[in-house]
Amino acid sequence: MKLFRSSDRVRRVALAVAVGAVVASVGVWAQNDALVGVNYDDGIYAWLARSLADGDGYRITYTPSDVPGIKYPPIYPVSLVPFWKLARTPESAYRAMKIANGLYIGLAAGLFVFMLAELGILAAPVAVIITLLGFVSGSMMLATAGLLSEPLYLVLLFAALLAADRMPPGARVSRLAAVALLAGLVALTRMVGLTLILAVLVGLWWRCGRKSVMVSAAVLAVVIAPWLIFTLTSAHEIPELLVPRYGSYVQLYLSGVAGAPAAALSVAATNVGAILQTLGSKLAPRLGMVGQGVAGVSLLVFAVLGARAAFKTAPASATYPWLYLLVISTWSFPPFRFVFILFPLLLAFAAVGLPKMADWLAGLAERSPHAWVAARSRWLRLAVLTAAALLALDLGYREVRSVSRRPWDGAELTKSEVTHELIEWVGQNTATDDVIAYELDPMLALHAGRKTIPNNYEPLHGWYRRDAPPVEPLARMFRESGVDYVAVRSGIVAAMQPIDALMGEYPEALQLIHITPGGVIVLQVDQAALAVERRGGDR
Repeated sequence: MKLFRSSDRVRRVALAVAVGAVVASVGVWAQNDALVGVNYDDGIYAWLARSLADGDGYRITYTPSDVPGIKYPPIYPVSLVPFWKLARTPESAYRAMKIANGLYIGLAAGLFVFMLAELGILAAPVAVIITLLGFVSGSMMLATAGLLSEPLYLVLLFAALLAADRMPPGARVSRLAAVALLAGLVALTRMVGLTLILAVLVGLWWRCGRKSVMVSAAVLAVVIAPWLIFTLTSAHEIPELLVPRYGSYVQLYLSGVAGAPAAALSVAATNVGAILQTLGSKLAPRLGMVGQGVAGVSLLVFAVLGARAAFKTAPASATYPWLYLLVISTWSFPPFRFVFILFPLLLAFAAVGLPKMADWLAGLAERSPHAWVAARSRWLRLAVLTAAALLALDLGYREVRSVSRRPWDGAELTKSEVTHELIEWVGQNTATDDVIAYELDPMLALHAGRKTIPNNYEPLHGWYRRDAPPVEPLARMFRESGVDYVAVRSGIVAAMQPIDALMGEYPEALQLIHITPGGVIVLQVDQAALAVERRGGDR
């Protein structure tokens, strides 16, 4: 029996390696030549890694205020430091970092298929199918094709879930500490990983009892406390007007919804709708918004049934997605990227729940007083499973087709090309100590070597805002940061609107001096004109 189990595990490992190699190949192929910084956060990750490599500490030193990087947990930037140390040029460092991200997503996929099979959540062949459907997708590659932390987060996440759900009763302290360390690293990669910590503690309580939870919680406190202390003690260094962009997540959330419960409810309602439609559009893109919402709800219902069935053997894995969804439903960020990386796990649990739903429907049919219904109960179960198989085939076809078309390239390469023209102009026409405001300020800082800040002030993300952003805080941000130039991409309404409003209030403060071939408008700032009272005398 022991030999059989060992042979079984060897097969699972072989499948995991094969699936991981396939997904890693796609992840590396998905990388493009877009400049680092095109996704905003990727530019900050790269900059923080460079700051660490240069001995400048964990700080965003391209801003005039030289702010600490308290919004960005350290594990991913730390993982990029060796590339800065070993590469001969920044360009070769960027290329190596991107390849590493492609390999990370392959490692995550391999761990995921092994986790599903090892924990008995799904049979190994079904686990392979679900993993390929979830990872070889345009949306997953969108989160992979760049220096974003999601691939590394998924690697650590699945390792932590697997370790927690394999924990035997009466486990040694060293093993509990190792799981707690893994869970802490997940949270220190993305703060939404705090949901994983709670899921792991639930799983350990179920499998090992209260003592194991106390031990693991103590280790977790040691792991994450330094980061939390750093965040709390450094928060005062973020200028008030830069909090929405560089402050901690708590600061950012409070700056947008504090004192306005209606705003918080509006954010939650918007996010729930977006989550359901995002999930539904993956499964049934042809059904329209209402149909996609219904499909999204159906997926979650099946996933709940599957998670309930899996809870006895995999309590941490079964708990995690619901805590995660609770957070992203209420947080003031568009949830799309967050949903993309959760989709494989929801799909896996839905694959567990669907047959149970089919059995339940068949059972209802068998108990029907109508003989013709009872006689067809088995056919009803077969019809449900056949429909699910056809849906999976359709999903696989669409996802492979999406990946082959590389939809993530279009916007990224366009933004990169447009900003590259601005970078060249900045290098030739501005002084090294000039401060430039631009909506992709990390990218401009990385490649142009100038001090930069955002060219907008948004206490609440523009996706949730119902009115125009305030003008005076933006003017004050430009004054306090000593901005010399403002650059804005023409044709991008969200980028142009605050600058247009500012020019309306301070007509002499911004003077057009250049337009790049790609349509980036460059304005020179007259700080003296920006310091005068606004029209109407309202400061």
